[in-house]
Amino acid sequence: MQGFVVGFSGKRVFCLHMFTMIAVEVPLSNQLYQYLEQKMYKEAFDLASLGVTESDWEVLGHDALHNFQLDIAQKAFHRIKDARYLQLIWEIKNMIKKDVKKELMLGYIKAYEGRYREAAILFKKTGCEQETLEMFTDLRMFDQAQELLSSASGETQKALLRKRADWAQNSNEPIIAAEMFMASGDYERAVNLMIKNDWIDMLINLAHRIDRSNVDVLRMIGNYLAKKKEYTLASQLFQSINDIHALINMYVGAELWNDAFLVASKFQKYNEEVYLPYARWLAENDHFDEAQKAYHMAGHDMEALQVLEQLVGNAVRENRFIDAGYYNWMLSMQYLGRYSEDPELNEKFLDYSNRANCYYAFDIIHKYLAEPFTSCPADALINAARYLAFQKEIYKISRVNILYTLMKQSQVLGAYKLARYALEQLSYLKTPRRFEKLIETDALIIRSKPFTDAEELLPMCYRCGISNPLVGTNECIHCKTPFILSFVSFEVLPLVEFFVSDDINLEEARQLISVEPPLGQSKNPLQEQMNLKTGKVVADRETLLKLERQQVIIAEWPAPFVTRFYYNIIPEISITQCTSCYR
Repeated sequence: MQGFVVGFSGKRVFCLHMFTMIAVEVPLSNQLYQYLEQKMYKEAFDLASLGVTESDWEVLGHDALHNFQLDIAQKAFHRIKDARYLQLIWEIKNMIKKDVKKELMLGYIKAYEGRYREAAILFKKTGCEQETLEMFTDLRMFDQAQELLSSASGETQKALLRKRADWAQNSNEPIIAAEMFMASGDYERAVNLMIKNDWIDMLINLAHRIDRSNVDVLRMIGNYLAKKKEYTLASQLFQSINDIHALINMYVGAELWNDAFLVASKFQKYNEEVYLPYARWLAENDHFDEAQKAYHMAGHDMEALQVLEQLVGNAVRENRFIDAGYYNWMLSMQYLGRYSEDPELNEKFLDYSNRANCYYAFDIIHKYLAEPFTSCPADALINAARYLAFQKEIYKISRVNILYTLMKQSQVLGAYKLARYALEQLSYLKTPRRFEKLIETDALIIRSKPFTDAEELLPMCYRCGISNPLVGTNECIHCKTPFILSFVSFEVLPLVEFFVSDDINLEEARQLISVEPPLGQSKNPLQEQMNLKTGKVVADRETLLKLERQQVIIAEWPAPFVTRFYYNIIPEISITQCTSCYR
């Protein structure tokens, strides 16, 4: 080139030849690389600032970065607007503040440059297997990771398998993912994946393979098998991990009550978990009697009482008075059984016991009026109606029905005085329309009848031996002794209650009564005291020895009631006592 150099700007040199100015660009790459070889990064940057290509700036940035000349590298990458490497430099600076090893930082640089194998070697050299794992799994380079981490710890290899399983799951390859999860020991995620895809066979195989200490995983499998109604397999699984609670929940949920009872019989502390849902299931299916017993088995006495009260209400509303009587009796016995906890329950026992008697008696009246035919004789209807006529008002027990029955049947048997009494009482009540004309007709008919009752219908008091009027109460009007009624026909039984002396206990009284009385005795041993017509009839040892065992009925009431003794005045009449209700 001819001419003289007269100046320069950057890498441009200006030459003057004759009258012509020529601008010549001088390449600086060789000089830049010479500076880099000598590690003279400041001079290299100053030279590059005169004007180099983008690739030269990139070379300068990478070389400075590898040698941790971060300021030079940052300026170089800033010139070419490479945000990715600027981010890396910012991270490297933070690592330097945390005293991170140089090899680890260099590994990150290699990874950014795409030299993954070199980066992995550096990570491994610094003992940072996790970084190697994350790098390769993010890149989905699982085979390379497996190769480089073949000598890594077992936990790291398991983590690699989990990462690979996650990738397989996200790639819609659930079978491979499940196998990878199992291989990595992540049984819970494997089971969740199998459950999601309904792979029962794989779950069963896994249940046989894994250790029994994996209780939570085995419980998950068992619950799924139970959901799929594989109850035999699920029960074996629950028993193998000794999870009785889960076993019972399965049986209860499946309503396999017999199996649940069998488990509860072996492990009685689970009685409540079995019998309480069983009781509620019975109640929901209208098996209230069994439900009440199940509540007791579960130890929920209050719920048992509520069921009984519901049963009573249902029976009364549906006019099933015989059932209402039975349920009231059961309620009374429940309160009697809880007397030791609360003595005030004695009043409830007496109330419900009386209700039971009344509903039982009213069932006879109701059927007589509701059904076209009745097998109950007229005298039994009169007796039942008389018994109810002198009771307090009880829900759904119709006094009109009682008095109407009393009036009709009294006329049949010739108890006209009693019929007039019933008609008089009916006149004070509001009667249904279906009875109005019938009552009016009977009122006219009764006017032609005498004002007496048939003598054979008059109830006899066997304590004082005097007959009582039919319009009397349920006790003798002479000696005030309550009548003891038969709960078959409601007639007065030939029984006299007596008491044993205070110095004789129950066992001794039993023994004395069981002894054969003296031969040739025909007189009633209690007759002398009965003739007094007042006071209690008390039997001492001598009197008890004279009593015929077949004529004595012993009612052993539980506490707080005492045992009661009755003597049959007419031995020719056979009397049997119910051992449950003592009637």
